[in-house]
Amino acid sequence: MTTSFTRTRLQVAQRVLGKVIKIGATTATSADYDTVYEAMDLRLKSMHLNGTFWRKVTEVPVSFSLTASTATASAGAGDILFPIKVTWTNGSNDDPVTLVGKREYAAIEDKTRSGSPEKVLWKGGTEFLFYPVPSASGTAKLLYEKIADDTTSASAPDVDVAMMRPLIDMLKYDVADDYGIPEQTQVRWRSEAAQAEREIRRLGAPRVDFEAVAVDNFDDAQPHARRDTDY
Repeated sequence: MTTSFTRTRLQVAQRVLGKVIKIGATTATSADYDTVYEAMDLRLKSMHLNGTFWRKVTEVPVSFSLTASTATASAGAGDILFPIKVTWTNGSNDDPVTLVGKREYAAIEDKTRSGSPEKVLWKGGTEFLFYPVPSASGTAKLLYEKIADDTTSASAPDVDVAMMRPLIDMLKYDVADDYGIPEQTQVRWRSEAAQAEREIRRLGAPRVDFEAVAVDNFDDAQPHARRDTDY
């Protein structure tokens, strides 16, 4: 038995077009495949930004420089979906820097105070705003979740293989207008696409082992349970 299984971008597109234009009765063109590829890339990007995540997307480490007396620094990575962890290199130590939101940063009264950075605000893109303002030049280390990669011809889409089937249901709805699919059919496909997104969310949810629960003094816990001594 093997556990290795991948579907390339082309194979996924063939499944989508098989449902949309009924491959076999109609020959798919390169323009048909390009339509599906574009829909696939747009879906992968929007699903992550909407908070639908899966484990296949890589956590990426990157280091970048901070300049003394300058609060703003660029991580240089243009594919940040969201930051996970930031540290400030202080000598040989990597001191943790707390990631904060806009409201928490706005509540800081003296934003010009200098010292070793303790908090950082991600402003979006590659830009980070540190507090206190670094009193000396140094290095920050960032671990971040990256945006899903663009698809390529011979590779699998950047999505967990367990999610391929629901992804196909979403893509066929996304290209329905391009092929003039009747409205009644589109209504059904929209419902199937919504269900597929929920399924992908479930598949991407963290899994944990259930711990054994010890039951002590069973008779006291269930006073109405019938016992052998009741007879």
